[in-house]
Amino acid sequence: MKKITIVGATGHIGLPLSILFANKGFKVIGYDINSDNVKKANKGIMLFKEDGGITEFKRARKKNNLYFIDKPGDEMKNGDFLITVGTPVDEFMNPDLNQLKKCINSILPYLNSKSLIILRSTVFPGTSEWLKSYLLKKKIKAEVAFCLERVVQGKTFEEIKNLPQIVAATSQSAKKKAASIFKHISKKIIFSDLKEAEFSKLFSNAFRYIQFAISNEFFMIANSAGLNFEKIRKITTDGYPRAGGMPSAGFAAGPCLFKDTMQLMASNQNNFNLGINSMLVNEGLVLYLIKKLSTDYNLSKKNVGILGMAFKSECDDTRSSLSYKLKNNLNRLCKNVFCSDPYVTEDKDLYDLNYTIKNSDIIIIGAPHKIYKKLNFKNKKVIDIWGMTNIENSKI
Repeated sequence: MKKITIVGATGHIGLPLSILFANKGFKVIGYDINSDNVKKANKGIMLFKEDGGITEFKRARKKNNLYFIDKPGDEMKNGDFLITVGTPVDEFMNPDLNQLKKCINSILPYLNSKSLIILRSTVFPGTSEWLKSYLLKKKIKAEVAFCLERVVQGKTFEEIKNLPQIVAATSQSAKKKAASIFKHISKKIIFSDLKEAEFSKLFSNAFRYIQFAISNEFFMIANSAGLNFEKIRKITTDGYPRAGGMPSAGFAAGPCLFKDTMQLMASNQNNFNLGINSMLVNEGLVLYLIKKLSTDYNLSKKNVGILGMAFKSECDDTRSSLSYKLKNNLNRLCKNVFCSDPYVTEDKDLYDLNYTIKNSDIIIIGAPHKIYKKLNFKNKKVIDIWGMTNIENSKI
């Protein structure tokens, strides 16, 4: 039985990978320093919302080859390692490798010359080669591979199985070994050079971030002209494939797109004009919305409700959610701000959906959860820049 340790195993990337490899017969050790999450995972609790996650987890537990630990130990020896820890940017918008370095240092005693370390985390270009050099300085001849993660949160299980896996490594033997591991859970392998693979992930996320910025700026231009962007977008894209990739306006948030756009900028001596301007547009959308509301209403006498605090639809993850930026700014201006989300359970300041609607003068859709589509808003003012409740609500 092949053995693999997933590091960061209770996170949004690590847990699905742990489950999928266990279901394919691997002995999986899920290592994570979050003790509470480790306890929950060992009880079979799916820690976040993922389509098919509960069913897949139940299957994996029946095989008795998956367990979670919060401290590294000898059970990790004589196996491979898959790293899924976060790779944030610092206060200067530069990559911060401290978390990755701490992670690697914690597993050093359990590595040998036959070990393969697979980086799954999004990394600054050159990180894989840096890790190989770092290990050699520690007298460890382990191999390093980079197999980039590019799933959509909420569809992780489906996309890992169906999307091609891009595999790169510090040697041909490491590349073949990484491919032999991922072929168990994915249909297609694409081989790449290391830096090409590292840039591929950053390009992909920056491209999406820029796409959202284009639509968000179009939204602000149309709205300032007294027009409805969503109506314009629909007639523009209907039957016209060259405009088919134009997304609706909305909050472009979450733990990846902004961060990875900044990592790409840092990789090019902080030169990335499209990325910088996209950040100003996407982050500025909240402030545009507030300025428009402040012009149209005396907010000090208004109760405002925000529906959807997750960073995207059908999701319970609030990391870097712009709904919280909206909430924090409105708290200074409004009589009261009530927030609600059917999926977010860790925020104890949230209100019941019906209470939020009943007690709010103005309702803003922060995340376009499907449950909001057919709600009765009781003739309240609704602002839905996504255009998913009623296309007329997408104009402020």
